[in-house]
Amino acid sequence: MSRGDRPVVLITGASRGIGAAVAELLAREGYRLALTYRSDEGAARTVARNVQDAGGDVEILQADMAEPEEAARLIDLIGTKFGRLDHLVANAGIADDGAFLTFDEDRIQRTLATNLSGNIRLVCAAMPVMEQGGGSSIVLMSSLGGIYGGDGQVPYCASKGGLIGMMQMMSPTLAERGISINAVAPGYIETDMTSNLSVERIRPFLKFSASGRMGHVEEIARVVRYLLHPGYINSTTIRCDGGFGR
Repeated sequence: MSRGDRPVVLITGASRGIGAAVAELLAREGYRLALTYRSDEGAARTVARNVQDAGGDVEILQADMAEPEEAARLIDLIGTKFGRLDHLVANAGIADDGAFLTFDEDRIQRTLATNLSGNIRLVCAAMPVMEQGGGSSIVLMSSLGGIYGGDGQVPYCASKGGLIGMMQMMSPTLAERGISINAVAPGYIETDMTSNLSVERIRPFLKFSASGRMGHVEEIARVVRYLLHPGYINSTTIRCDGGFGR
C-alpha cells in the first residue's frame, strides 16, 4: 500500500494517556496520524517521535476543542496536510472534580464545551470529508462516569453521558454516509488524570470491579483499534472497566 493510500486517523487529545497509547498502537499498523494537543507541545512532540520510531507518518496540531471555531479549522488543516480523513478518535477531554454547588458557571461550561460541544462540532465538521472514503469510523471516548455517574463529577459525567446520547442520535445519519460511530467507556485507567486520586477514592471502584485492579491505557487502545473496523457493531458503547457493577 502506497503512502497516499494508507488510512488517516485524527486522534484528539493525543499528547498523553489513552490518546498517546492509541497513536502508538495505530502507528505500528501503518495508519497515518493527525494528533492534537491543547497546551503541552513538548509532550505531543514526544508522542510524535514515538510514532515515527514505530514507522508512522504523523502531524501534530494544536487545538482547544472548547473553542467554537476549532473543529472546522482542524478538519481544514487535515484536508490540506493529508487530503483525506478516514477515522476519528474523539479522545480530548478534561475532568474538573468538586462539590457541584461550589462550581461556578465558567467551570461547568468549560467542561461541557471541551468534552461534549466540541465533539459534536468535530463530528459535524468531519462528516463531509469522511463520507468521501466510505467505510469510515468514529470512536468517542466516553467514560464509566457517563453511565453510572461519579462522586464530585457532575459536569464531567453529564458531558460523557451526553456523548453516548449524541452517538445514538447521530448514528442513522452517519450510517447513511458510510460512517460508523461507537463509544468506549473506560473505568479507572492508570493515566496522569488518575495519578493524583487518593486510595480512598479508588477503593470503592476496585471493590465493585470483577478484575480488582485499574486498567492500562494499552487495553483501551486495543478496543479503539477494533472499533475502527467494527463490522456490524454500530451505535454501541463498549465498557472497558474490569467488570464494574453496583
